[in-house]
Amino acid sequence: MLLAGGSGTRFWPLSRARRPKQFLPLAGPMPLLADAWRRAGRLAPRTRIWVVAPAALAPQIRRLLPRLAAGRLILEPSPRDTGPAVTLASAAVERAAPGAIVGIFPTDHVIRDEAAFVRSVRVAVAAAEAGRLVCLGVQPDRPATGFGYLACAEPARGGRAVRVVRFIEKPPLARARRLLRSGRNLWNAGMFVWRAARFLDEVSRTAPRLRRAVESHLAGRRSAWSRTPRTSVDYAVMERAQGVAVVPLAAGWDDVGSWEAAARLALERGAGATGAILVDSPGSVVFEGGRLVALVDVPGVIVVETADAVLVVARTAAERVKRVVEELRRRRRRDLL
Repeated sequence: MLLAGGSGTRFWPLSRARRPKQFLPLAGPMPLLADAWRRAGRLAPRTRIWVVAPAALAPQIRRLLPRLAAGRLILEPSPRDTGPAVTLASAAVERAAPGAIVGIFPTDHVIRDEAAFVRSVRVAVAAAEAGRLVCLGVQPDRPATGFGYLACAEPARGGRAVRVVRFIEKPPLARARRLLRSGRNLWNAGMFVWRAARFLDEVSRTAPRLRRAVESHLAGRRSAWSRTPRTSVDYAVMERAQGVAVVPLAAGWDDVGSWEAAARLALERGAGATGAILVDSPGSVVFEGGRLVALVDVPGVIVVETADAVLVVARTAAERVKRVVEELRRRRRRDLL
């Protein structure tokens, strides 16, 4: 199950409400969603690859994924965060294939080592067959404050699932350093594997209102979706669920969470100056549209050029791009959103 929602405000001006992050080629020539679809083909045949997304994105998804099987696109009437999306996806799969195990994978991430990814998913499937709700957790290589963490009952090493003790919200730097030193904490990558029915039982226990609303929606009651709470799957279910485990993932994972991450990936593959002219501007990256962009003696910046807007931001300040989007909303510039 590929999660294809999200707003993508951190990637303005290339990303807009109708073209969020997963539709952009931020890590190579292929849009992230298309790359996730290709990667999913290593786990299951095309007829068993599903996509869940807001209804407004359906035309773009169909164009980008023309081989997506009929009936495999699950549409949310409106975005309501990952809790409703994942519950709807799991309920739809359980209806179509009772007893099925489903893997839930975001489509806006990068995975460099796909063979390692496949191996970890297979370990997670075995744990899910035994009744566990399985997360894929990334071994941290720095004290990141932008990720949630999974606290493990024991050091998570090798190809096996270990018990998750608790979910930890995005920590301040001092705590992130302690979490890194302990060796028992993994980044929460938002990837899950479980038997659909098992997950739905936990939803009924931890978030019964969410389960009722999703089932009513699937039964055809049009107003039901508006009653689903806006909540993440972690908060609604996983933080209180029983039998949660994690399989460590060491597969070159990157959440591509900002223009800085996209710039780093571009420089890794030697694409920082493609089509642009950079003179004495080390560490700078240009994502150009149709016009030539030239930089002279401007180190460490990101330039994004589109038909109707140009963004220039220091790489160290890429997280603040969402402030631009907030200002556009204040000015009611819907044409630029």
